Order: sequence, then structure tokens, then C-alpha cells
Amino acid sequence: WLIVGLISIPFALWGVNSYLTGASDVVVAEVNGKEITQAELQQSLQQYRDQMRNMMGEQFDPAMFEGAMVKRNVLDGLIEQQLLRDANEKLGQRINDAEISQVIRTTPAFQRDGEFDAEYYNMVLARVGYSPASYEAQLRADLMSQQLTQNIETTALATEKDVRQTLRLQEQRREIAYGVVPVQEYVEQVSVTDDEVQQLYDNHQSNYQSPEQLKLNYIELSVATISSTLTVTEDDLKQFYADNQSQFVGPQQRRASHILIEGDDNDAQTTIEAIATRLENGEDFSSLAEELSQDPGSASQGGDLGFFERDVMDPAFEEAAFALETIGDVSEPVKTEFGYHLIKLTDIKQPEGQEFSQVRDEVEKLYRRQQAESIFYDKAEQLANLSYENPDNLDVAADDLELQIKTTESFTRNGTESGIASEQKVIAAAFGDDVLKNDLNSAVIELADDHLVVIHKNSYTPSTVLPFDSVSPAIEQQLLFEKASEKAREHGESVLKELKQGNQATDLLPTWQEAEFYGRESDNISMQILQRAFAMSKPESGSKFAGFTANNGNYIVIELTAVDEGKPADVEAEDQQALKQQLTQVHANAEVQAFITSLREQADIEILDETLQ
Repeated sequence: WLIVGLISIPFALWGVNSYLTGASDVVVAEVNGKEITQAELQQSLQQYRDQMRNMMGEQFDPAMFEGAMVKRNVLDGLIEQQLLRDANEKLGQRINDAEISQVIRTTPAFQRDGEFDAEYYNMVLARVGYSPASYEAQLRADLMSQQLTQNIETTALATEKDVRQTLRLQEQRREIAYGVVPVQEYVEQVSVTDDEVQQLYDNHQSNYQSPEQLKLNYIELSVATISSTLTVTEDDLKQFYADNQSQFVGPQQRRASHILIEGDDNDAQTTIEAIATRLENGEDFSSLAEELSQDPGSASQGGDLGFFERDVMDPAFEEAAFALETIGDVSEPVKTEFGYHLIKLTDIKQPEGQEFSQVRDEVEKLYRRQQAESIFYDKAEQLANLSYENPDNLDVAADDLELQIKTTESFTRNGTESGIASEQKVIAAAFGDDVLKNDLNSAVIELADDHLVVIHKNSYTPSTVLPFDSVSPAIEQQLLFEKASEKAREHGESVLKELKQGNQATDLLPTWQEAEFYGRESDNISMQILQRAFAMSKPESGSKFAGFTANNGNYIVIELTAVDEGKPADVEAEDQQALKQQLTQVHANAEVQAFITSLREQADIEILDETLQ
């Protein structure tokens, strides 16, 4: 639910609360007399942007999640949450303390090493502006809302008729023929004047602008950097080795013999099973291996493969060999890429401790990592505190933590190919209001579990209109393309008229793809043609024709000759069941939305922030 999602990204929100303090009492909306504050809205906006960034990855564009419309959509979500809470109060629904405790204890953001940590729980809540009491009250309300919507959803049901109707549409196939009026045939028939180029430039200067650019200052904290700067003595390493000797042992080794029958067909399986039966009847494994095994490297040795450790053999072979518990045990037939095997465990060599000199490099690596992680987690908390207690600069945090303030190259909203400006989390924060407009430090940005940064604006270059001379060639080409595309459309429409009068397509168009049946997801035809053809009404008799201008400027003429409805009986039962579940969820979502709509119609809602009207 919402509040659980909020604390699942603690580093991303560290520091947000301090920036919102001044706005915390500003009311942006009232729902049945209950207030929604600017602080609550800003916090929800931050969470929404983080969720979308995680979902979209490299495709995330911060500009898409700024502005009044985005704020209004998020505010609508907060309003709906309040409406659901009010409905819960009227219905008298309750969430008991045990349920609250279970959610909190199983929330990963409150755990260390997979276990709930009460001290860490309090620290995370403090960083996002909650006390345990206020968080648990919020969580209780959210869980009750979730319970209410789930109760509504359980009433939804997709019928067998719904499934059949949907399958008939999904599995429908259409017989389509099509031809192309190429835009390139008309490029040389059109021309563009200088005045037309100038006019388009003057009227659409927003289309011809250099992108805004931003340069950042930043401080960076990482386990790798800390590890590389540590001073380590031989005594330190030897003591660490002595304290952790159990970590420095060699792997267990096993010795096995096998009988291999090559092939993956029934004959090979039958043969190996017959050999297994002979073994069960008491025949000697070594003798059978010499007689029947098709592994030339081991058959003469009675199938002996010697000692081996994990990650050496075929995975299926290894799994079976290491699953045998007692020397002398023989596996069931095992199939690998080589054929079928019977495996006999003949010896086990237990792990042995390794001398310090043998594992010194590994000891140093682990020691440095352990020490660096301890320092990292201590400094991470200090970094969060110092950067938001001194939000207008990085100097204090850098000085106290002995970190260097670094500077990026200038970059656009597309970021860079490498460095921190290639990270979507950094780009989003850099072009967000706090950093770009308010000249504040960002919250701590978690690039990885062991890598944090805080950024601050160094300089900003706004977008500017590009000089006419630099864009006029591109504008001329754009106009030529548009005029040629219009010519292609005119000719295509005349072809459509001829086709509807009964003339032959092959006499009218340079290329014509004869009719074939296509499904909705066929990959041997343009998706644009498919979408248009499946939007056409079913022909009562004969053919139907339609045309459209494709994205590449060509004009496409379509002939729809037949429609074959999908046959639900041909669809696997499990696929039908999966579709039924999907349709049930669609109905459930619709019922929840209808319920919320009815609550809105009956509620007293007032939007108080003029920017959100």
C-alpha cells in the first residue's frame, strides 16, 4: 500500500522533510472537512516519481512528471485515499495490532540482514518525517482502505460468455491485401520557397531550440572508494584470518564413477534403466562400466572420474553426484547433454583449512570490505544529516566527511554516457524543483547499496532558439516531405475511388500485396496496417477499402476481403482460465473505480491551491 511503498526507498527520501517544513501547514485540499497539506502532496509526488523512475529505467524523463497536471493527478490519488478512509469509518472496519506488527516486521526497508531491526525502523521513519505512532496510524488507515477495495474486488466475476466473446476478438483473423503510394515519387515534383521556410521558423520557434543544460557539483560516498584508501597492516590481516578461519577452507571434493549411454531418445533411456536393474540385482558397477559405458575416457577405469568439486561437471550431473549421501550409493538415471548416466559415489574429501599465505589476497579483500562497510554506514547517516541540515551547499558535508566536491560536465535531460549523470536517479533529481529551481541539495541518491551521492547545481544554461541559418536546411526538408506526402495522399485517395468502382489494384498501384490472413499480432506485416485493418468494419459482401498516411509519409491502400472469427474451443483450457482471471481483474478495477466515483459525488471536496484548479 502507499505508506509501505514510501519507506521502501529510505535513502531517496532522506532530507525531503526538511525542505517541506515551511510548506507543511499550507492546505491544498479539503475532503469532508479533512485537510490535505502541501507537505503531504510533495511527499506523494516524490514517491510517484521514484516509482515511475524504477519502472521506466532508462526511458524515464523527469520532465514528464513535472507541472500542474501531474500534481493534480497525485492530489486526486490523495483525495481518493481520504474518501476510502471515510468509508471505512462509516463501515466500522478495523485492522488489529497483530496485523500492523506483521506488515512492519516483514517490510524489507526495516530489516538488516533479513531481520527486523527496531533501531533501524525508528531511524528510517525519522528520515522521512514520521514517528512510529504517526506511521503506524497511517499504515492502519491504508491497510483498511486496501481491505475495503479488496472486498469490492471479490464481488467481480468474468463469465464464460465474457471469455468466449473476448477470445473471438483476440483470435480473429482478417484477410488483408494492401498497396503503397510511395512518398519518394513526389519529392521531385514539389518545391519550397525561402518565405515558406522563414514562416515555419517564425511560427514554430519552440521546435528549434537548443536543449537546456545543467552542470552539477556532487559528493560521492562508496564502499569501493573507502576500501581503496584504507591503511592495512599484515598484523590486521593475520588477526582477521585467525578470527574467521571457517571462511578460508577449500571446497568439498567428491570422487565418483559413472556409466554413460549416449543419446536422448527412448532407446538410450531404456538401456540405462536396464543397467540400473542389473545393479539392483547385485552386479558390479565397475564391471558394467567397463562393459557398457560409452565414455571412452573412463570406461576402461571402471567409470572412475577421480575427485572433483562443484562448478566443474555438467549441472545436472553435479547435482546428482553431490546429492548422494553415503559412499557406495548409486543415483537414479540422470540426463545431461551427453546422454544418460548412472553415478556411483566412491569417496568424499572433506574441506581442509588453508594457510594464511594461500589465501592472503582473499583475506585482504574481505577485511577491506568489512572495514569499509562499517565506515560507509556510519558516514551515510552523517551525509544524510549534514546535506539536508545545510541544504544550500555541499561544503559542510564535504569538509566534515573529508569528501571531495566533484563537478560534472554540462548535460541535458538525456544525461551522459558515463559518470553519475548517466544515472536516471541523478538526472531526475538534477532537473527536479529542489535542485534546479530552489538551489537546494538533493536528497541522498542511492546508486547502489554501497554507493551514494548528493548533488547541487553548479550552473544552468536555459534552452535558446537556434539561429535560422543553422536549421533552415532541416526545415526545407521537412516542408518538402510534407508536400510530397500530401501529393501521395491525393493520389492514394483517387486510387481508392477507382477500387471502389471495381477497377483492379494491380493496374493502379506500383506494388500490391495479394490478400493473406493475418492475426492481431502477426509480425510479417506493418503494425500500422494491422491496426487500421482491424479497425475497419466487417464487409457484408465483397471487399471494403480504406487508406491512410503512414508515419514514413507513404500512403497505404488497404483491401479487407474477409473476417474469420476466433474459435474459443481451439484455445488451451489453461489459457482460457488465465484470460478469465485477467477479465475478472478488469471488472474488479472497474467496480472499485465506480465505488470511488460514487464517493466523490457524495463528498464535500474543495481544491484550495489555485495552481491545481
